[in-house]
Amino acid sequence: MSASLLYLLVPVGVGAGLYIIRKLREWQWGWVRSNSSVRGKVYIITGANTGLGFETAQALAARQATVIMACRSMERAGEAIRRIRQHTPEGELIPLELDLASFESIRGFCEKVKSHHPSFDCLINNAGLAVQRPQYTHENHEVHYGVNHLGHFLLVDLLKDNIRANGARVVVVSSKMHERGRIDFEHLGQWMERGPRDRTNNLYNNSKLMNFYFARELYKQGYNVHVLCPGLCHTDFFRDYNPKWYHYVLFSPIVLLFLRSARQGAQNIVHCATDNVNTDEKNPLTGYFVTNVQQTKSKIKFDEETSERLWKESLKAISD
Repeated sequence: MSASLLYLLVPVGVGAGLYIIRKLREWQWGWVRSNSSVRGKVYIITGANTGLGFETAQALAARQATVIMACRSMERAGEAIRRIRQHTPEGELIPLELDLASFESIRGFCEKVKSHHPSFDCLINNAGLAVQRPQYTHENHEVHYGVNHLGHFLLVDLLKDNIRANGARVVVVSSKMHERGRIDFEHLGQWMERGPRDRTNNLYNNSKLMNFYFARELYKQGYNVHVLCPGLCHTDFFRDYNPKWYHYVLFSPIVLLFLRSARQGAQNIVHCATDNVNTDEKNPLTGYFVTNVQQTKSKIKFDEETSERLWKESLKAISD
């Protein structure tokens, strides 16, 4: 074999191998196979104008659902609707303003839902963020706690009568990073700087653990609740981190093996919103969550005292 041919075949072989590895990973991550119509069903999605929320809205609209797109910016919501309409004419898309960093905005949103869309079938608590520098909600809670946890806690509390009356699903988007979180009641809602050895955002991890505890308490109270991890996805979620070009080079192996498209990550949300079934063995209370479109056991040993205390502290926070 000539050297020139060998130089050609080696990169081709490497490229083909990487392609196969990537496709195998995508198969392992899973896809929702059902495309049956959900016409007549109403889904509320927080953060529906971008990332996972956008892909979820588009997938449900394609299946003829009515989607209430709860977004902080009506301009960006309109842009998202135009993008969805480039892909599907199906479904109904209704933008409503919602800022989860403001109790006033959440209360206003819920009044509109109760007045105009009281008979919804599913509430998808999707919106979330991760930031590097101190940011606070209108009520002066640091945003990981205030938006990722407390905003959705208030949202569900205000819509609880409709959720119960409709037998609606409640979907909670958590993360596998909940396994690195802890509930620090002494500093609940306060900004805490990362330590020199902290490789991940502890405040984000903590908020994702709060999401799981929240889902567990809802399940105990009889709600049809589903908690999930979408996986590490290519979205604008970490826009506050402003990655440089060399980060992409350094993390290219992670991108290949772990980074999903937003569309693939949203499969877990769509599955929970439409098809997932909790059982006596596998449910949020027993520590199960959906990832890779299947029920998976969390590594966390959940503590009932912590669960109940977090619920009480959250109720107090939204009542102050």
